[in-house]
Amino acid sequence: MREPASSFINRRRVVLAGAAAWAVPWASGAARAEGFPSQPLTIVVPYPAGGASDIDARRIGVELARRLGQPVVIENVTGAVGTLGVRKALRAAADGHTLLYGSLQETVLMPIVSANAGYRTEDMSAIAVAGVTPATVVVRPDFPADDMAGLIELLGRQPGRFTYGTAGVGSFFHFVSETIKLKTGVFAVHIPYRGGPPVVADLLGGQIDIGITAAPNVVGLVRQGRLKALGVSSADRLPALAAVPAFSETPALKGLDMSIWGMLLAPKGLPDSTARMLNQAINEIAEMPAIVEQRSASGSGQPPRLSVSQAQAFLLRERDAYRQTAGRMRFT
Repeated sequence: MREPASSFINRRRVVLAGAAAWAVPWASGAARAEGFPSQPLTIVVPYPAGGASDIDARRIGVELARRLGQPVVIENVTGAVGTLGVRKALRAAADGHTLLYGSLQETVLMPIVSANAGYRTEDMSAIAVAGVTPATVVVRPDFPADDMAGLIELLGRQPGRFTYGTAGVGSFFHFVSETIKLKTGVFAVHIPYRGGPPVVADLLGGQIDIGITAAPNVVGLVRQGRLKALGVSSADRLPALAAVPAFSETPALKGLDMSIWGMLLAPKGLPDSTARMLNQAINEIAEMPAIVEQRSASGSGQPPRLSVSQAQAFLLRERDAYRQTAGRMRFT
């Protein structure tokens, strides 16, 4: 989970129209012949303005406006761990003019961990993966382990002795911790928080021993020597934390590759031609040098370039994998 949920709906609409005012229509072919886009687009972001999802969506919105020749409206609809925004997006017409910038948390995990989500992952049409961010396991500099192998050995010797914080029960970061536990058998006491920043604050303050949070939350602190990173949950090392091993480099965690991703989605039934046009645009935007550099510097990874059918298969694969893990977890 990237941002804490609020207990109310907050809608904030921002129009990214400047680029569209002069844009030469970028797309052609069947989707144009069918009249898409025929009006401004709305991207629903299920989290507040200024968060990671919102920043990614705004970057995409600016570039989409340039390519499609229509303004793009960013609408922040917050509440209930992102589920209110998802519900709003899924109630829209499946014509491509209302899109969802959804993360793993609200599109896959919430329908698994909450009976009140109000939707299913299979109700969504995946368009393209727009961003990926691994978890990072961090500790204070004096912690008696320097990598994931050392941490696993320590927790194995002293089960229940150490505490770790995540962004909440059922969050992606909680799933990361439980996956480590299932693979290794080690145990630490889970302290759930409402979002990533409080985890980092309490780790720095000595209230918890270990933090599991998004890499961008701690890149600066690791570089400053205020925190020590033991591992990142992606298959490969991150350029921003090049000295920090990937989980897969630890024998006990071999093959483990987990990241929280952002994806552009639409209600089920999106026309194929519209989906292909948007997919091409998002993939091109994700590979723009300036965006690649920004993400790399912040601690995020590079999203895979997938076709529409591959993106949908990826979404459903993630659902199945996390559902299987959830069946072995205790949500406490």
